[in-house]
Amino acid sequence: MKRLPLLCLALLACAVARAEWLTLSGTPGDPASNYVQVDPSRIEIDGARRGVTLRMSLAQDTTGKDGFRLRSFEARATVDCDARTARYVSATYYRLPNFVGEPVAVKQFEDDDIRPVTLPGAPPELAARTVNAACNASSVGTSK
Repeated sequence: MKRLPLLCLALLACAVARAEWLTLSGTPGDPASNYVQVDPSRIEIDGARRGVTLRMSLAQDTTGKDGFRLRSFEARATVDCDARTARYVSATYYRLPNFVGEPVAVKQFEDDDIRPVTLPGAPPELAARTVNAACNASSVGTSK
């Protein structure tokens, strides 16, 4: 009888830990498609700033700013709603599409290493729409 509550607790923990990605563009899971997703459950609100987790899978290999080849990445970004800007604060890069395999690199970007949020291969307005969506979030995710 004690196992049932433990099983329920374990299943609940797994459900909470799993990201529910919202697709902004493209076809998720299709390695021939560029697609962008955000995790609305992990938006952190701190005044005019938002912390957002996003990921992108690319239809073709690309070379990152640091010189390595990649096909997909998952990143954490900080959005400044007053300035309407966003910058990456960390990123995990993958050689394969759909965020699989061993990461090619894991980066933490210091305050003086500004990496504006860009989404290669996506429509240029998608980054601006991502900023707008994050700034309009008020009751999702967690607040600081």
